[in-house]
Amino acid sequence: MVPHDALTRALQSVADVERREVDPADDLARARSASRRRTRRRLRLGLTGVTAAVVLGLGASALLPADRVESPGVELVAERFEATPYTFDLTPRGWSVQGQRPSAVTIAPDDGSTSGNPDDFVGKLVILFDTNPPDGREIQRDGRDFWVSRDSDYTTLATATRGSEPSGVVRIQYPEDTGWDLGAMVAFLGSVHVGPGARHGFG
Repeated sequence: MVPHDALTRALQSVADVERREVDPADDLARARSASRRRTRRRLRLGLTGVTAAVVLGLGASALLPADRVESPGVELVAERFEATPYTFDLTPRGWSVQGQRPSAVTIAPDDGSTSGNPDDFVGKLVILFDTNPPDGREIQRDGRDFWVSRDSDYTTLATATRGSEPSGVVRIQYPEDTGWDLGAMVAFLGSVHVGPGARHGFG
């Protein structure tokens, strides 16, 4: 048998809940506040690999599960992408290698919206490897330095190779109007591995 005082307290609690008026605006405010707290907590903890490069105000990329990163029109998935002599830990869905040389790789959308000539870079991603010093605005993600520079139609993102890779600077040039944003490009370039067959380009 439940003690009389405990039963009284329980009944009083139920009555209090029933008397309380529910304000939908308060519920919505509480839900938004909880969502912001969860987002801040995830940012503090630092999501690894794919998503970490996208967080902290880089473009419009959404915070998604660690096997996927999306730009407004591009999705990166955690699958190996071959662009010999370069490989990436992320694959841009809907894009394929169109031309590859030791110093440069051209990656084009699969929808036929660009030229079939791999030396025509309009609307495509271009990966370059050289010894020119990087320039532009410096940002840091996942312990690596990246440099961002822009002209009217393209953004170039550069980073130094890792210690075990051929020494140099690897860059990605991407068009502004094909759905890529800076967050996705940092994630993509940050996943690159420069193979021993890479050679420095000129210019």
